[in-house]
Amino acid sequence: MKKSHGAAVLALCGGMAPAAAPCADSSISLYGVVDAGIYKLAGGPTSLGNIQRSYWGIRGSEDLGNGYKAIFHLQSRFEIDTGTLEASGGSPFFYGESTVGVSGPFGQLRLGRAMTPMWSLDWQFDPWYNFDRVASIAWQIYHPSYRADPYRNGPVGDYSRVNNGVFYDSPAMGGWSVHLSANGDRSRIPDANGTVESKRGLAAGINYDNGNVTFLFSGERNSVNDKTYFVGLAYGRGNTRVMASANLTSLTAASQAFLGEAHRRRTTAMLAATHRIGAATLKLGIGRDFQGYGRSGATNYVSAGVSYALSKRTQLYAGLGHGRPANQGSRTNLGLGMNHSF
Repeated sequence: MKKSHGAAVLALCGGMAPAAAPCADSSISLYGVVDAGIYKLAGGPTSLGNIQRSYWGIRGSEDLGNGYKAIFHLQSRFEIDTGTLEASGGSPFFYGESTVGVSGPFGQLRLGRAMTPMWSLDWQFDPWYNFDRVASIAWQIYHPSYRADPYRNGPVGDYSRVNNGVFYDSPAMGGWSVHLSANGDRSRIPDANGTVESKRGLAAGINYDNGNVTFLFSGERNSVNDKTYFVGLAYGRGNTRVMASANLTSLTAASQAFLGEAHRRRTTAMLAATHRIGAATLKLGIGRDFQGYGRSGATNYVSAGVSYALSKRTQLYAGLGHGRPANQGSRTNLGLGMNHSF
């Protein structure tokens, strides 16, 4: 839902200024997704709740003139079965994002809490947009054991978002764009292994998209000197799109000990495709985690699913995900759900 221009101006100006006083050209939009399904994860009970994410957000801007705008973005996530905040570690109210900044001919600069460039762009190479706990292989293997912000949002840290960050996105030129972030405010409190933050978190990505071809190369270093690198390529024409991606993560000895990881280097790869038939989209993916989490050993994944668009904003979907670790029993996830965007 988006307010009309007049309603947005009234909301921001509040009618408190004199009638003759000018009011900046401003807008506010409310958006979100409500998702619910019935699913069974391997080894767990049959449950009702989010299969994909349920969230809502507010975006706003004010025209500053000469092509510049002041911008802000707030986003919160919630559990559909209880209405409570999503249980993601420390679960700040605006878990998804809380930023303010400026956009203009130079691109966009934001300050606050948000996804790093790698996490904000890697969804382009997964049929489930790295957004489905049942079927998405990316959910299982993208950036394995890497934490973008090891000391924030709960005892383990945050895997995809950073606090106290600066985020830059360039304008697209010939389909190419550059994305950068840095975060700081180092913690001096040691973790369970006596480690403290020694670096400023840095991340960069270069993205190309011309509609048919999409490419991303991205790298990150977190505040305890873990590193991760990602490359993805997708090609589609007509109703079919094929995607491939690969990932390398390098952990410090302290992070290995803290996370219980047997390997310093973690590598993964995935190949996937989508095919549209009318209002339905068929999805298929295969992937491999070459080391596996902890002591599980190399793990192969295969996923399949279908989504059906009841309208531009409402879809039904079903998914199946199967993992087979070398040192553990295989596991299968099943789910059937529905979501509506606004």
